[in-house]
Amino acid sequence: MPETNRRFLLRERPLKRIGPDTFELVEEDVPEAGDGEALVRTEYVSLDPTNRAWINDTPTYLPPVGIGEVMRA
Repeated sequence: MPETNRRFLLRERPLKRIGPDTFELVEEDVPEAGDGEALVRTEYVSLDPTNRAWINDTPTYLPPVGIGEVMRA
């Protein structure tokens, strides 16, 4: 299993198009799994129209992704 974990954080809410400044790719060490936890490896990530709705500051069926939070997939 890789030793590096990659996360996309929401840096800013785009006014129109999503651009290179919308997200920040953060790399960090893979955490150790604790008691009763499991460590999984993600092979694929989905990108759907609902992802765009989550980065707006408008509540949908889920609250918006906060600035600095990990982007849902």
